[in-house]
Amino acid sequence: MFVIGATKKLQNELKSPVRDLNDYQDVPGIYRWHANLITVKGKKCLLLMNNETGMNLTLLGLKEEQFEHLDNVIKGSLQQLFQLLDIDKKAAYYILDATEEIVYTKTENRSVIGMMNEIKAGIDEMVHDLTYEEIDAVALNKGNNTIPMGPLNHIDPVTAVNKYFEE
Repeated sequence: MFVIGATKKLQNELKSPVRDLNDYQDVPGIYRWHANLITVKGKKCLLLMNNETGMNLTLLGLKEEQFEHLDNVIKGSLQQLFQLLDIDKKAAYYILDATEEIVYTKTENRSVIGMMNEIKAGIDEMVHDLTYEEIDAVALNKGNNTIPMGPLNHIDPVTAVNKYFEE
């Protein structure tokens, strides 16, 4: 099971109900995520970040239909992200297996929200001189997951995911 803490902006777009966070406290951090609706060059985008590892995914230019099937969009996009980043196959299997059920709650972790704000600022800097059409989503997602982060003891999300499953 995936538990995704959705910001208020995202909750307004969701077609799924927002559940009580207290019902999911026993879900391990590796299966807990935060998500925010952000704007990049005037387009609605989703920023998803893992609570435990900082692994993050930015989905650019989401349309209304994609919000209606957001669970499937997230599953497919994470699978592509893991292949792109050469995430250990065992780690990818366990994480993707948990996407069979996705529930949305309110946000809970200020540290994760802080890391998401850093990623958003980095995205804004990266695309500053580009048109929307010039943005390379692959390079953007790859770059965002190779940045060392303070709350992760200054290691990058890819290393954090692989280390988590080594233990």
